[in-house]
Amino acid sequence: MTDEQVGMVYPPEFSDFLFSRRASRQAAFFLPYLRSGMTLLDAGCGPGSITVDLAEIVAPAQVIGVDINEEHLNLATRYAHVRGVENVRFQPGDLTELAFTDGSFEAVFVHGVIEYLNAERAFSEIYRVLKPGGVVGARHGDFGGFLISPENPELIESFELVSRFLTHIGGDPHCGRNQFAVMRKVGFINLKVSASYDCWTETREAARAATQWMVKTGLDSADMLIALGWTDRSQVEARNLAIRTWGENEDAFAAEAWGEAVAWKP
Repeated sequence: MTDEQVGMVYPPEFSDFLFSRRASRQAAFFLPYLRSGMTLLDAGCGPGSITVDLAEIVAPAQVIGVDINEEHLNLATRYAHVRGVENVRFQPGDLTELAFTDGSFEAVFVHGVIEYLNAERAFSEIYRVLKPGGVVGARHGDFGGFLISPENPELIESFELVSRFLTHIGGDPHCGRNQFAVMRKVGFINLKVSASYDCWTETREAARAATQWMVKTGLDSADMLIALGWTDRSQVEARNLAIRTWGENEDAFAAEAWGEAVAWKP
């Protein structure tokens, strides 16, 4: 499956947004279950900022990051080189059809990707490539839990369009809350569940950066959404102007909800 096949657009601003993520925050729920020497797969690694952190934790064991976006893989490879982390490599991969033999890994981390996919297929593949006794850490967003202030109809409408698009391509905008049932269905046991928020507006710089990628993503996705008949050019421009204005408000606050689970393969 390629970016084009699912209709996703990844502007540079979005890659920058992903690159700000770190294991100490986004994988905090999973870190207590990792140890040195565990082979690990980061399924949907993005630009590799979390993956490289995880590789340092489980070193000297091998870590593999897979992603469908070639530019993300290039960024990840360069980042690992800059950090001097040698027990990690990155390669193209489709989470619904992983190119690994059964029982290849002792741990799998998956973050912010299954909401775009068929969850049962993706978790079944993760289950397959884990060794018996292997552990998975899954963290996924839930569009039903966004916190926004001051209230901004155009920003909320943008999130609703993304949510609608996820459903359109066979994903789940409420994956954060629904993933647990799917994980049990495919065979995972002893689920330990939690939830957390990522704040997009911790600093004025962070707020402006988040606003920038939201606007750029809206512009780059406009043709696709217009073709679907869900919006028109004037509405896109009005939403983006309103989002820019909101982002310059010193009281702007935005936080994204995430569901988290740690589980094991029997």
